[in-house]
Amino acid sequence: MTAMSTTIMPSNPLFRRRSQGGVVLFTALILLIILTLVGVLLARSESVEESISENDQDHALAIQAAEATLRFAEAGLGTTYTNFVGDTAGLYTWQSGTTDAFEQYNLSSPSTALLAYGGTPLPVAGTPEFLIESMPSTALPGMTLQYVQYGSASPTVNVYRITAYSYGGDMNTTAELQEIDWQ
Repeated sequence: MTAMSTTIMPSNPLFRRRSQGGVVLFTALILLIILTLVGVLLARSESVEESISENDQDHALAIQAAEATLRFAEAGLGTTYTNFVGDTAGLYTWQSGTTDAFEQYNLSSPSTALLAYGGTPLPVAGTPEFLIESMPSTALPGMTLQYVQYGSASPTVNVYRITAYSYGGDMNTTAELQEIDWQ
């Protein structure tokens, strides 16, 4: 018996390269494009969320400034702001059948028809403004105008509608608040 030797011939490397035909390169490029698109979309999404957050913060600042303006106006009722006779300079008397002062005067276009906030400086883009309307007097809460106690009518209170307008961190963000107050 003769021993037979078997020799394993390595496969031809040129033949293997030709059979692949660039499939690995093509697959790698497709994966690279997909990862790049995912990265760009994530970056853009983060940018949009940051913009939304900034706008929300500006709006909250505008609301806080308008709230501070309402409190400033409240503090002046009955002391500083008493002359509602001439319907000027931010003090108006409400009349049935006429346009309300806060609708008549464009609050987003500051004018001498409004009062300026004069309290502690606020970190907003513009000076907050407000107007006060003297509304018809009414009875105290829980009582009627015909309520008679010990021979006299129910005491009445002066009612005021205060409208405040403020900017936020920039001139594009605004807030308008309104409240009814009585004294």
